[in-house]
Amino acid sequence: MPKLSAKGRERDSLGGRLTSSRLRRGWTQHELAARVGTSQAVVQRIETGKCRHPRIIHELSDALDVSPAWLMYGATAVDGLDQEAIETARAWLRLEEPHRSALRDMIMQIARDAERRSEEVVTAETVPLHEAPSKPSWRQAS
Repeated sequence: MPKLSAKGRERDSLGGRLTSSRLRRGWTQHELAARVGTSQAVVQRIETGKCRHPRIIHELSDALDVSPAWLMYGATAVDGLDQEAIETARAWLRLEEPHRSALRDMIMQIARDAERRSEEVVTAETVPLHEAPSKPSWRQAS
């Protein structure tokens, strides 16, 4: 199996992006580790893919002057996200299983419920006037 170039590794994984960013700056693993307050062994574990959800992602991205989203996922933009959403995503990175799965399931259920309620409101608002009751139901008892 042929080895990937630095560019190929950069696109493929957190470790590849971390390695290429570090090398672009001309830093050793020891130098990067010192800048973020960790050990060389931690940097090595991230670069080799043995640690895929590092708790120091923000420190690494700050030191390397790249976005945490790019470093973790290769994402180049975070369109449409406000600061609260970005902070929530940062907190997400610090979670481990089974907390991530439980929280993801809860968020997805709440979003589905909100979408359903929103569709019900749109449907109620689009009922033609001739189909809507002429009097409120509480008055019909008289």
